[in-house]
Amino acid sequence: MKKALSAVLAASMVFSLAACGGKEEAAAPSTSAPAATDAPAADTPAEPEYVMKLANPNPVGDVKDLASIRFSELAAEYTDGRVQIDVYSGGQLGDARETLEGLKIGTNEIVCESIGTLDPFTKLANFDAVPYMYRDYEHYRAAFLEGELGEEVKEAVGQDGGFKILGGMYRGARVCTTKKKFTTPEELEATGLKIRVPSQQIYIDTWDVLGVNPTPLALTECFTALQQNTVEAQENATIESYGFGFYDVCDYLVQTNHVYSTDVFIMDRGYFEKLPADIQEAMIKAAKEASDYRSEMSMTMEADYIEMFKEKGVEVIAIDTKPFIAKFDGFLEEYYPQFADWAAEVAKY
Repeated sequence: MKKALSAVLAASMVFSLAACGGKEEAAAPSTSAPAATDAPAADTPAEPEYVMKLANPNPVGDVKDLASIRFSELAAEYTDGRVQIDVYSGGQLGDARETLEGLKIGTNEIVCESIGTLDPFTKLANFDAVPYMYRDYEHYRAAFLEGELGEEVKEAVGQDGGFKILGGMYRGARVCTTKKKFTTPEELEATGLKIRVPSQQIYIDTWDVLGVNPTPLALTECFTALQQNTVEAQENATIESYGFGFYDVCDYLVQTNHVYSTDVFIMDRGYFEKLPADIQEAMIKAAKEASDYRSEMSMTMEADYIEMFKEKGVEVIAIDTKPFIAKFDGFLEEYYPQFADWAAEVAKY
């Protein structure tokens, strides 16, 4: 079943790579179906009371798209059809920054993105991308996805930025797809690598510490930038890196595993709080279940996608992360002392 699902998703993502060079016009919402749904279809009213647009920059058919569709289905079910969520994947409504700004002006009502993309609105969002904070997936799951800390962080980030953050799903460990090979911090620094990073400060600081040249760029523009050698590498989760077709423009995948970050469903806080209490509760429940669905899918498929990179001719390099971890001794104290208490809580798990 796992292999079959991987093949279906891979085919869907390859088919949708035409959207990777930039945003498209918002045509029809995504209608890709999740692999399975446990709940029976609910009786729905003739017209929904609330119609919401959900923006997702990732390609149609990838795991974030499937999680968004799952959220849409569950929200309709748990509200007896009073809520209709139309999913627009593939950057149809804009990149992450544009769609987050769209929440404030009503262009769209929901964005599926990482907590870290809220950095322009609240610096607390940078906690999502603290390098080498989690030992592995199990540590991340226990400390953040299932721990009280995760809820505390999401609420603090949401309040400070004016957003309501729903759910919490595993994106996958971030790796580096690159045109230049490296296995140690010294080799990495010697490359002078120009690496695409998200436009949030902590990623810039992370790669500055590693001695290379971070270039903030929208993910939807990254494939073209790699083709044209504007950048020589990018870092992202394995499944997303495959979904955006980076195997065609990078010879190496280096398993740096430097960040375990969290995708969430993001809404404008004022809009969410004006919804009836029962609708709010249903949305929270639907987001949690869709997130669990996505996390399980991402975890079981991560190894498959590593193999798929190899099949595309990409050299996959497993590195000793200890020398990289050592480069970040004192990082939080110097750059982000406001995260010291949260990081101390993570370390207890």
